[in-house]
Amino acid sequence: MIIMRVMTDEQIVQLLKEGQAAAADELYKKHAKSLYVYLSHVLNVSNPEDSVHDVFIRVIEKAHQFNLKKASFRTWLFRIAHNHAINLFRREKLVRFQSLEQNIGHDVSGKELHLGDTLADESQNLDKSSLVLAVRECIRRLRKEVERQAIVMYYILGKNYEEISGVFGKSVSAVRKYVMSAGEKVRECLEAKGIGVLG
Repeated sequence: MIIMRVMTDEQIVQLLKEGQAAAADELYKKHAKSLYVYLSHVLNVSNPEDSVHDVFIRVIEKAHQFNLKKASFRTWLFRIAHNHAINLFRREKLVRFQSLEQNIGHDVSGKELHLGDTLADESQNLDKSSLVLAVRECIRRLRKEVERQAIVMYYILGKNYEEISGVFGKSVSAVRKYVMSAGEKVRECLEAKGIGVLG
């Protein structure tokens, strides 16, 4: 439906609440890719697309519960995805940080190299290839699931602390602590490998 393209997510959810099936399709088109990126980084499954579909089924089922006064649609959506990942972990113990093999298309600006830049673009400089692999390995070694999810959301999906806070249902200071702790552990891991680019 072309008209929906100029509507906000929240307006489209309202149409979904009113029973318009096309609204679910439009939300899927807008958000499936970012959900796929997130879930492919935190689930150890062969096809994260199945989980993307599962999340959208939950969105349709729970649309009547969406409340803009509590969170934006995007925050609410990623909260559902986060809970889906946690449920898989509890039920099947499948959740872990995967190898981040896919290039998600972020551009490296040429400015100071940050963790997110290192993870996001390995195609522009072949010399970075071993660095990218080292960073990925260090992130996989993080023992706390919440730290792995937080660092993926912050550096790869580009979410700020407030958005992650809404997804996790934790305070902003707790989220900042997860990201900083994970970043420090990754830096220490890289230093142990003789790589000191994140200092």
